[in-house]
Amino acid sequence: MKIRVLGCYGGVTRDHRVTGFLINDHILLDPGTVADPLTLEEQNLIDVAIISHSHLDHCAGIAFLADNIFAQADRGVRIIAMPKTAEAIQKHLLNGTMWPDFTSIANEVSSIAAIETLSVNKAKPVEELVITPFPAEHTVPTVGFVIADEGGALLYSADTSDITAAVDASTGVENLRLAIVEASFPNRMRELARKTGHLVPEMCSPLVKALGNKVPIRLFHMKPRYVDEIRSDAASLDGDVALLSEGEVLQV
Repeated sequence: MKIRVLGCYGGVTRDHRVTGFLINDHILLDPGTVADPLTLEEQNLIDVAIISHSHLDHCAGIAFLADNIFAQADRGVRIIAMPKTAEAIQKHLLNGTMWPDFTSIANEVSSIAAIETLSVNKAKPVEELVITPFPAEHTVPTVGFVIADEGGALLYSADTSDITAAVDASTGVENLRLAIVEASFPNRMRELARKTGHLVPEMCSPLVKALGNKVPIRLFHMKPRYVDEIRSDAASLDGDVALLSEGEVLQV
């Protein structure tokens, strides 16, 4: 499994993009960022978007992707999410008012976007992957994912204020090779992080302990203002813990 980091921050500046991961060149994971770092040719390859929750920094990029490909795509994009997230995207983003409803627009070949739903803790085959959502504690309905293929598995926390479910989800996963975990604020802002549904590095300690040095943990969703502090706090954790970088390509 190849994972390209399109964006990995919890805010936008000239030098920072919000969350977006491209798996195997055609599957998006939490497409807050899509179009900015990709050519039109690369966007044309995308046929799946897996979304953890409805906040814009995890799904807004799908709107601009649909606009870029709708006249040329030879197949639609499958938008895969939990029912409440799918409902929110349909109602508030692709609703014909804020943005065209690409689920009801078709070119000569197919509809541009089609929404499919997930069930928590139930595995779903998606192209060459199998994705299993697990509950996450956030301010809107959210799930993390275990994403696996024949080569290995990825644990993805999504946005959460409690790492417990991710620890539980990691138990028994065969060939777990990478964990991507949010850390939005530095340790000194732990209470604000908790109130807003996020983690600080020290709150990741139970997962670090569970995985040890066997599985690298890469942090994302850092608020741009606090990146250096978060990096310093992460360095104090045991295990293989580091911050993600935009443009990075990971092999799982």
